Amino acid sequence: MPQGKIIKTASTLYTVRPLEGGEDCLCRPRGRFRKAGTVPLAGDNVLFESRADGMGSLTEILPRRNALVRPPVANVDRLIIVVSEAPPVTSLLMIDSLTALAAFQDIEPVICINKTDLSSGEALKALYAPLGYTVIPVSAADGTGLNELAAKMQGAFCVLTGNSGVGKSSIMNRLYPDFEARTGELSARIGRGKQTTRHVELVETAGGGFVADTPGYSSFDAIEMEMTDVQKLPYCFPEFEAYMGACRYSDCAHVRDDGCAIRQAVAEGRIAASRHDSYVRLYERVKTLKAWEKE
Repeated sequence: MPQGKIIKTASTLYTVRPLEGGEDCLCRPRGRFRKAGTVPLAGDNVLFESRADGMGSLTEILPRRNALVRPPVANVDRLIIVVSEAPPVTSLLMIDSLTALAAFQDIEPVICINKTDLSSGEALKALYAPLGYTVIPVSAADGTGLNELAAKMQGAFCVLTGNSGVGKSSIMNRLYPDFEARTGELSARIGRGKQTTRHVELVETAGGGFVADTPGYSSFDAIEMEMTDVQKLPYCFPEFEAYMGACRYSDCAHVRDDGCAIRQAVAEGRIAASRHDSYVRLYERVKTLKAWEKE
């Protein structure tokens, strides 16, 4: 049975690109998916059956490495977090929330600092690069750094995200000149803004990679909904790792607890206070999510 990747979802229709080449196949899921409450996602690797008329059926969804809710995609390789030190300035809470989300979902985060023609981005690079994050300063205006970003995206399934106005579309249009035309055509077909959560298309890029045609995350509320296990949250901040297990209490939440090794490291300047502040903000929200919010 042939294997492929779902590259477009539109209501109950799924476009599958065969792994071994050939024409895309428009498929409907078998009834058992609906009975099991399983929803295929763009990015899913699937087994499918095709007919001579180009239509087909999804028969199996292969194991997912990860799955996001907003945008509804699966098997993401890299989360490209587009930020800026120039207006509109990206908040550190937004950056920290997105890097934590990436760790939570087993996605490689890449911090892309745009608008370096207006502000160097050195402060952000100095904060995040020592933590092990890939940080790429770019300018969509003059092209600086875009070759390095393109190399990082090549052959991977990427989701670009960031607050409004940081230049996500400008970056994509510089990297892939026909991107705007292709995504604009998609928007016209599906009626962008009406049912966007049910329509996602992966746009193919260089080296067999894909980018999800979606605005991604633009608010803290959208990010926190992806992280449903507060116990995993400390492990989403890599600089906490050296201090895990060194707290006075084994069930330390690293928020206001006495004898917390992480809080001590913050007080001594070994962990940035802004990072711990973001952790506390995420912790307080995620721990109060209702069961239905976590589904």
